[in-house]
Amino acid sequence: MKPKNLYFALALFLFVNLSLIAQDKAVPAVEKAVEELREAMLNGDRAKLTSLSSKKLTYGHSNGVIENQEDFVQALASGDSNFTSINLSEQSVDISGNVALVRHNLSGTTHNKGADPADVNLGILLVWQKEGKSWKLLARQAFKR
Repeated sequence: MKPKNLYFALALFLFVNLSLIAQDKAVPAVEKAVEELREAMLNGDRAKLTSLSSKKLTYGHSNGVIENQEDFVQALASGDSNFTSINLSEQSVDISGNVALVRHNLSGTTHNKGADPADVNLGILLVWQKEGKSWKLLARQAFKR
């Protein structure tokens, strides 16, 4: 093999391996963002919900309602949408570049304004995008299980 080809092969090998290492290191950061989102949803924490979500957020509920960032934050911060418990299970995180796909099951209890408490059992797909040093929720879709 010519030295030029050897250098190219070595550089490609290093690039691929460094990319995989970077992705592996990103998984805990994404998992932390998911947990912070869960806590902010329980607490109706307007500032945290805003800081964790993208201005381009599209947030899909299992009943077909779609919210933007403002609607999503307002519903939780005002108590119109109120989770009294959220438990996540069977979570997977797949990272490709600056995008992370998170799937998990969500079980919990809601007590929305004007409604009786209700148990929820949902499948969730979250799309996170890295903006600077932070992971931001770009999209979410829930479905009934």
